[in-house]
Amino acid sequence: MDLFEIRNWFAHNLVDYLREKEEESLRKLNVLIEIVDGKSPEVVEYLREELLSEFPLLKLENGFLTLNEELLDPFTKEYLEEKSEKYKDFLKTLGDFEPVHDDIEKNIHMARKLFKSGLYFEVHELLEELWFNEFGKYREFIQALIQIAVAYYHLQNFNVKGYELLIQNAIELLKGYEGVLFSVDVDKLKKDLANATQDELVEF
Repeated sequence: MDLFEIRNWFAHNLVDYLREKEEESLRKLNVLIEIVDGKSPEVVEYLREELLSEFPLLKLENGFLTLNEELLDPFTKEYLEEKSEKYKDFLKTLGDFEPVHDDIEKNIHMARKLFKSGLYFEVHELLEELWFNEFGKYREFIQALIQIAVAYYHLQNFNVKGYELLIQNAIELLKGYEGVLFSVDVDKLKKDLANATQDELVEF
């Protein structure tokens, strides 16, 4: 299981939970976070089997799920710990939220929370389905927000050229919009993006 597979597993379960409030997705996330924290949570059999099937870095030991240290190189272990910590912190901020479904306002509000938590890839995953099904006047606006998130995802991974290209793409996509849209100050966002540097986060 490589880093991309770990990233995708986390994002898939989180987005399912945010979109439909799919409780099983939340349970899987919480169990894995506890395991990475070194705890031994009790897990019902069907969920245990799902986790073993979906997340090959786990193993069953004395009736409890645990990380298979033999499969974990130091870099992967560090990545898994950092990802779990970010998710744990983000989940604490949610409270009793309403699932976003296909509501643009709710999706963008949730995307902003993800962005503030540094979960840029997850912003992409959340908004992509919304963008895919939006053929009206907000399609390019949603795409611009995705581009901003992916730009900072690239920057996290030291891909400066990717960051710069996507920031420029977002500026182009926003040219047809002004004022406040879904609580986003578009005029300020365009100005901030035009003056963006690698050292300063531009939030939407």
